[in-house]
Amino acid sequence: PVLSEPRDHGKLLKAMLSRPNLCSKNWIPRQYDHEVQGGSVIKPLVGKGRDMPSDAVVLRPVLDSSRGIAVTQALNPFYSKIDTYHMTAITIDEAVRKILVVGGDPHHLGGVDNFCWPTIKFDPVDNPDGRYKAAQLVRSNWALKDYCLAYGIPLLSGKDSMYVDGNLEGPFGERRKVSGLPTFLFTVSSVVEDTEKCVTMDAKFPGDLVYVIGKTRNELGGSECYQMMGEVGLNVPRIEVEKLWPLYLALHEAIKEGLVASAHAVGRGGLGVHLAMVAMGGELGMDIDLEKVPGAKLLSPARLLYSESGGRIVVTVNPKNKEAFETIFAHLPVAMVGKTTAQPTFRISNHDSSPIIEESIFALKEYWKKPFGNLV
Repeated sequence: PVLSEPRDHGKLLKAMLSRPNLCSKNWIPRQYDHEVQGGSVIKPLVGKGRDMPSDAVVLRPVLDSSRGIAVTQALNPFYSKIDTYHMTAITIDEAVRKILVVGGDPHHLGGVDNFCWPTIKFDPVDNPDGRYKAAQLVRSNWALKDYCLAYGIPLLSGKDSMYVDGNLEGPFGERRKVSGLPTFLFTVSSVVEDTEKCVTMDAKFPGDLVYVIGKTRNELGGSECYQMMGEVGLNVPRIEVEKLWPLYLALHEAIKEGLVASAHAVGRGGLGVHLAMVAMGGELGMDIDLEKVPGAKLLSPARLLYSESGGRIVVTVNPKNKEAFETIFAHLPVAMVGKTTAQPTFRISNHDSSPIIEESIFALKEYWKKPFGNLV
């Protein structure tokens, strides 16, 4: 699509945070008990206000042991509008990152695949595109094989729902078939060797350094931003495991060494949304220079903020750990892009220009919480 650079980035960010796919859904996890037998280490909601979604949950099933189990999920059906192979790949990658940022071990991953697919049986009247849906399923399974082998993930179980179709009555009494998007849900579990070193997504202290791990590319195809604009695009995120795996191993080492204050996987919505969520979690401000983001020289501010490239993680680090952290990530696409602040203002600049976003963290949080409100 041909879209000019927005003139009001603050308004765009608030609109993105209010999207049903991105906004707070706290009313769902708050209906459940997270304290059964007292073994939860990281709960579904974290942060200063215990109101931000965690990347993963961590359980300690044996209370006299420091070992734990991390579990998370990822789901990205919107990319199916472009290519189910890459939809499946980015979903697997996102789940892997969400496990690693809490302290999961990249060498001990297990997966569960769930396919929710429209009917693939061809019928010239009732399902004329059945062969295409079957081809989409084949491409998704190719990606499942390729990326589970690449990440070393055995598939422990799975479930398939292959008839995600229904019928609605039209205004003239006609029957209209409705099919769900080809959807792939991926669950990942991992061992956490020492739960005392687990990390949550919320920024912890003013003055901590903010790093972005991984490159941002022009990959807004199927993105939440394009969806909000009524567009689809073509540049679906693509995952290159051989380039991402060294980043993930380095992050795991940094967490084991106690160098990471917070870590959060960048997913649906892009970097702008997830930087804001890290700040909102800690109820701290942020000063960010977009030009320092890996890949920034090739992209406009809007693309940097809302591209949904895989392989990216937002990390905050105590300044005293700066040298040790950067040594672990030497020669990898990682950059310090700013710092957290005591003043609760989320500020994003593009090099030396005046801020393109300057919003109160609490105002952003209100926009994020408002759509579903306090349903419980």
